[in-house]
Amino acid sequence: MGNKISTNSRKGRFSTSKSVLKWKKQHKQPSAESPPTPVPSCSQTTSITSSQSSMNDSIVRQGRKFHNITESIYWLPNDDEEMDRLIGQHFALKALFEGNIAKEALERVHLEEGAKILDVGCGPGTWLMDVATERPDCELFGVDMCNVFPSDIRPPNVQFMHGNVLERLPFDDNTFDFINMRFLMLALRKDEWITALKEILRVLKPGGCFQSLESGMMDRGNDFCLWVGKTFIDVMRSRGQEPYIAFTLESIMKEAGFNFIKSIQRDTYLDKPDPLNREFLWDIRNIVKSTQPFLAGPLGIPPDQYSKFLDKFEAECQKPPGAKWMIVINVAQKEA
Repeated sequence: MGNKISTNSRKGRFSTSKSVLKWKKQHKQPSAESPPTPVPSCSQTTSITSSQSSMNDSIVRQGRKFHNITESIYWLPNDDEEMDRLIGQHFALKALFEGNIAKEALERVHLEEGAKILDVGCGPGTWLMDVATERPDCELFGVDMCNVFPSDIRPPNVQFMHGNVLERLPFDDNTFDFINMRFLMLALRKDEWITALKEILRVLKPGGCFQSLESGMMDRGNDFCLWVGKTFIDVMRSRGQEPYIAFTLESIMKEAGFNFIKSIQRDTYLDKPDPLNREFLWDIRNIVKSTQPFLAGPLGIPPDQYSKFLDKFEAECQKPPGAKWMIVINVAQKEA
């Protein structure tokens, strides 16, 4: 288990070393006079192909399908490749935290027959369906802005619907015994978290529990890894997002009206050869791959060199001192 790292302690830790500059020079843009690719916003259409979907809400960027919902700033794809990544990530997280629901929540709320559970931003519903098989007597609901819900395999105690936590969710006050939310750090702006948490508090029953899982940034690794990590941080901040939200959620939860219970922190070591840490190495490589339309420009990597860059990134994560990635669950409760 890792220790909290203050935001101030991270300042000045990232620098562009000679080895990074050498690699960038070897893989520079074809024309030295060509400006770097700008970070695309949700409304940009340059080099983007429209893609018709059931909700007319998808666009294609560099061969990957992304949502086209103007109200959302989420910058990961919603295609089959991304759904596969999320499924693999789910089971790695379940192993890392030894379960789907933090024991600190289970000690306070009894998820017995008829208990209602909500997953906010559920995506393909992997967490939800896994919990549904573990707790067949509970009623489970998943909401997401994008229609990426499973259509064929679905436990009978699971329902999916469209919803936006920044607006009014389609549920009455005091509906749910337990609410889960995971990895919305790339979906919410810094100033939107308080709105989201207040809406979660509204639909949570008195005495019910809420867990939010987010990650830290890549704060340990060699110069190459820290360069990639800093670029990711810079892109997040340019989009109005908070890279270290996992470490500030306690105060936002309290401001929203929750009783804060605990922050549970786990480190993943991307240089270790065991299956679990290898799964997280695969996951973070694919996160960097999935965000290519937003990262390639700031990194200075031309599209035809991005796969080589990913191979380099994966290899560098395994070199001394070894890259580390922290995952954090924050648990809170609504006043009974």
